[in-house]
Amino acid sequence: MSKGFISATPRRTGAADTGLPAAGRFNSSRKFGTTKAFRNGRLFYFYLMNEFVVYILFSKSSGKTYTGMSSDLITRFHYHNTKSTKGFTTRYRPWIVIHVEFFKSKKEAMLREKELKTGKGRDWIKQFLLPHHII
Repeated sequence: MSKGFISATPRRTGAADTGLPAAGRFNSSRKFGTTKAFRNGRLFYFYLMNEFVVYILFSKSSGKTYTGMSSDLITRFHYHNTKSTKGFTTRYRPWIVIHVEFFKSKKEAMLREKELKTGKGRDWIKQFLLPHHII
């Protein structure tokens, strides 16, 4: 597993810059990419490394967890919470990200996702991650 990061840099915006986070896809042919998001009238640029992310989501309303993999966590998380119209994640909204792991290759990320979806992986999630998020 490699160390990765997502950094958010706030930028001042004008009156015309309002709305929801941008839903553009990360261009994997470039070494680095950026995506924009708006929060409370401020524009944030997220600098994304060309890495693959294995993430675990938690729904406080139902107590369910979801494990997934993506190369653009911000856009994928946005789809889980608002854009998707069918599937597992639409039934248990809202979701919060409780765990993230970064990988250099898609193969490594897929293997880790598969491991977390086994009985042993689910037990690890319940034992080490969920106690910090269940109120």
